[in-house]
Amino acid sequence: MTQSITQLSLGFFGQLPVVIDFDAPDVSSDGGVVLLRGVDEGIGVTSWFSRALGDDRESGRVVHDRLEQCRQRIYQIALGYEDCNDADRLRHDPLLKTACDRLPDDERGLSSQPTLSRFENSVDWLTIRRLLRGFEESYVASLPSDTSEVILDIDTTDAETHGGQQLSFFSGYYGHYMYHPLLLFDGTGEQLITVRLRPGNKPAGCGAAGMLRRVIKQIKQRFPDISIVVRGDAGFCVPEVLDTIEQLDQDYGDVDFLLSVAKNKALLRHAESAMAVAEEMYKGQRRDIQHFTEFEYTAKTYPHPRLVVAKAEHNSHGPNPRFVVTSLRGFPPELIYRAYCARGQCENLIKDLKNALNADRLSCSSFRANFFRLLLHCAAYRLMHELRCQAAKHSQELGRAQFDTLRLRILKVAALVKQSVRRIHVRLPLAFPFAKIFRALASALDPPLAPA
Repeated sequence: MTQSITQLSLGFFGQLPVVIDFDAPDVSSDGGVVLLRGVDEGIGVTSWFSRALGDDRESGRVVHDRLEQCRQRIYQIALGYEDCNDADRLRHDPLLKTACDRLPDDERGLSSQPTLSRFENSVDWLTIRRLLRGFEESYVASLPSDTSEVILDIDTTDAETHGGQQLSFFSGYYGHYMYHPLLLFDGTGEQLITVRLRPGNKPAGCGAAGMLRRVIKQIKQRFPDISIVVRGDAGFCVPEVLDTIEQLDQDYGDVDFLLSVAKNKALLRHAESAMAVAEEMYKGQRRDIQHFTEFEYTAKTYPHPRLVVAKAEHNSHGPNPRFVVTSLRGFPPELIYRAYCARGQCENLIKDLKNALNADRLSCSSFRANFFRLLLHCAAYRLMHELRCQAAKHSQELGRAQFDTLRLRILKVAALVKQSVRRIHVRLPLAFPFAKIFRALASALDPPLAPA
């Protein structure tokens, strides 16, 4: 249980001493966890997540089932407690226990740090494959029935490692030892679709073709006539990815790509005239100039010519050409390039995952356990993303907020929790500035009562 801390008296007020006691056992600092549970009830993240997990423990001696452990771990991550060590302090939090279907006065509490560590290390590769399938299937199922277009933004990030993690390698590009996760987002709805943890020495495009093939096939099975566009930076402009997308287009139709392509001498020759125009316009107007053109281009690895859109830019630093290869035809080249640039929002989504949810806290020894830990963080992303979508209905500010801002505004609120025979009573501060939004969210997220 919580260790007793002696009383503290502060004298800054002058007229009277400010006395602080650390003896309020029924208070939680994370009153917004009830909102996370409401979101979870709506989209069922921890339900399907826990169903994918096996449990070979002796059933008669199990105190914390897999569903409870999933809720505890995922809710803690969403609340900003990314480390299993945090569980030793939080396992007796009255409201976290309530959100995980334990009574606030239950003296056993939730799982301890050693129990959660064993939980994370108990997962095998078959379970991880089931979880990945669950992420992908739940995303496809969540798409509205009238969806006509899906934009898939694929990207990578670095997860710096510190210690002896299995398959951690030094990256000359990033300058440290790391893992190299591969992520796929919905470019319109900003949902995290799926993820793959990779060793730190893997190139950007490794595994991308298989990930795209699985997801696109599932989308097309539900929406045969849907239009799909894949966007990615130059790391994904490799033969395997390009050929896979073109094959999917032949098989299902309306599957296109917008991929940055690295500069080379041949591309620069094709763009010479456009760059000359941009330079002349810059000399005359003395402002940044962007001029767009397109041309057919055949690289040595291309089985046929592909369309390349060039941005011929000239500014105070000189020429700055950029190239995008695409299967989309019949559109103005500037429109194509602007559509590619919109993938920059994917970087903000990765910041939410890494900075707000600390998804790069992959400190287990085994690669498999770290893969599972990454999936736990991705599940927390699903909850926070849905919470932000729900908050947008009541507040434009919160609907645009980063996850850490959203957490500070409506999740990090003190709550007095009292259990009686008839109810669990949660009292929030009268001075809570987001009380109206909190109430609206809690009411909207409350699941309907089951029929008697």
